[in-house]
Amino acid sequence: MRFNYEVINDRSNIAVAALWSSVGQIKKALGDALSMVSVIGNLYTIVGINYMLSTLARMNRIDTLIILGVDYNGVGDYVVKFFQDGSLPKLLIDRDVAEVLRATIKVVDLRSQFRASDWARIIEVIRENYRPNASPVRPVFNVVIQESEVNEWTYPLAGALIYERDTYRSWVKVVDLVLNYGFDKVGADGNGYREFLMPLIIIDSIGKAHPFRRLNENALRSFSSVSTGIRDNILNELRSNPHTLNAVVFGGDFMVQGVVSGDYYNQFVYLRSVDVLNDWCRNIYRWWSLARDVVNELNKEFNAWYSVGYLGILPFSARIGRDELGKAEDFVRRNSSVFYEFVEDPRGNFLVMREGDSVVVEHRLPITNALHRRFSFRSLEEAYNALKNSNYFTNYSHAMYLGKELARAFLLKDYEQDKL
Repeated sequence: MRFNYEVINDRSNIAVAALWSSVGQIKKALGDALSMVSVIGNLYTIVGINYMLSTLARMNRIDTLIILGVDYNGVGDYVVKFFQDGSLPKLLIDRDVAEVLRATIKVVDLRSQFRASDWARIIEVIRENYRPNASPVRPVFNVVIQESEVNEWTYPLAGALIYERDTYRSWVKVVDLVLNYGFDKVGADGNGYREFLMPLIIIDSIGKAHPFRRLNENALRSFSSVSTGIRDNILNELRSNPHTLNAVVFGGDFMVQGVVSGDYYNQFVYLRSVDVLNDWCRNIYRWWSLARDVVNELNKEFNAWYSVGYLGILPFSARIGRDELGKAEDFVRRNSSVFYEFVEDPRGNFLVMREGDSVVVEHRLPITNALHRRFSFRSLEEAYNALKNSNYFTNYSHAMYLGKELARAFLLKDYEQDKL
């Protein structure tokens, strides 16, 4: 990571931190006053403040830092506070260098003027603080920033979707999710664990006999007796109306609901908590075997042809014990190949092609390949803005694949999809 900046006048004493706003637009708005700026660049994060400071440490003529632009995450407040009292949640440069910078640089906060589009005042402040052919105000410091990787999240995270047609991959992915994005805490029992809140794992069985990489029929049968009472309660509701939303069973640490849609029985399970490293497979076997038992009974009683569709599992607390984090890391590392395996997106596929100077994207439905939407884009930026927050993707991998192919399509006149 580095501080992305542009040098305008290396004899000036003024730096401009544009935060999240377009540097190009700010340069245009400054007009002739831009020539009085030494350096201008964006600033997005607390860590990025360190890289800005390392740049200022090398540019020893700068004694005025102007902050302006859109501040989505309050990074400007951290800059102001650092120069006021020296505090920064993640200081990665030498404290002595930081103190010299604080003593020799004045911060001017013009975020409110930027919000008001008061460019007259912004330009006036630049003129007031400008020193042409500025002399150095401190020694030159060559600061090298070394960041170390961290595996602990600093605050609790909630909400993630893992869509899978293979239960083993779901196991690896949910362990990886908790391992890398979980929050460390101590439970009521005094034991430490890492926790991710409310991930939703969807197991898709449509068109398959089962979603297991290696099916253990004995394991499935072992849960039949345990689930008989739950199964009967669900069946009692579905017998009267297979499309009812009242097939719900509440247990001490779970809630399960079943519904028939089309030719498929679909089942959702809420769990109070799951040790995803040790108990994930047990839960998958338990709840999928329940779904299969419901389907078998419905088919037998009504001479029907239902099959298991989707199994959704949502643990409120997905966790790994602190003493097993090393074991979890080894498990994910040994199974890292699953992240390279292809998972088809149930929301359909994309065809990408060039038509003249435009790139055409067709979104086509699965199975039938029927055309769902057709787009024509004149630029990669236009395509990005149209698709970035859309609902066309179930998998992250599918979105990244389309991004890769769109980039190739705009770069290559003789573009052909998937051809390397």
